[in-house]
Amino acid sequence: MTKYYARGGTKLFYEDTGMYIDQDQLKKLPKIDTLIDIGVGPHGTPDLYDQFDPSYLILIDPAEEANDVANKISKTRKLSFYNCGAGEKEEELVINIEDKFGYSSFLEVSEINYRGEIKERRSVEVKTLDSIVDKEKHDLGKIGIKIDTEGFELSVIKGAKETLKNAEFVLAEVRHNHESFRGVYQLHEFMSEMHKNDFVLSMIITAKPFIADLCFQPRKFFN
Repeated sequence: MTKYYARGGTKLFYEDTGMYIDQDQLKKLPKIDTLIDIGVGPHGTPDLYDQFDPSYLILIDPAEEANDVANKISKTRKLSFYNCGAGEKEEELVINIEDKFGYSSFLEVSEINYRGEIKERRSVEVKTLDSIVDKEKHDLGKIGIKIDTEGFELSVIKGAKETLKNAEFVLAEVRHNHESFRGVYQLHEFMSEMHKNDFVLSMIITAKPFIADLCFQPRKFFN
């Protein structure tokens, strides 16, 4: 038996890990004017930036290390950077900073998801996505949203009800099957919240043991 199934030379199904990755599906998404990237991490999300080539980026990340990443990206893109978390309400929370700061989370990592000792715990500001977007003076036009917040994705959505009304899609790294963070939401809760905002699951971009990169689009697109 082969270790993966290939399509056009692209590895899609990984037998040893059970992973499925199909980034080519992103080409099916509608064009946008602004990409909101929540959870910038150490490199940003260059595949999305290149795919959609938006004229404007809104980058959001609570780790102070993301400042350098945003400054680097700003040399070639117009953007706003918000050094805060995005959540359900305005508050201060403690974030657990890991050596690879893109893995940092407001939640405690469970044993099955353990990746090393926590480097530092910091108190950071959390805002709703609605409040961040409301203060933007730039004309955002058609919006796309990407969320990768290490188990905090449901809270982000709960604080984005108005922003979602103008979104063409939401790409979210969603937790499933296992409790990879203590007290993390369950998959059905995230799906239910998206349905409340009139979004439906349109594509599965990746599927891995703890996470799946899911694409949601407004229900009206499919009526």
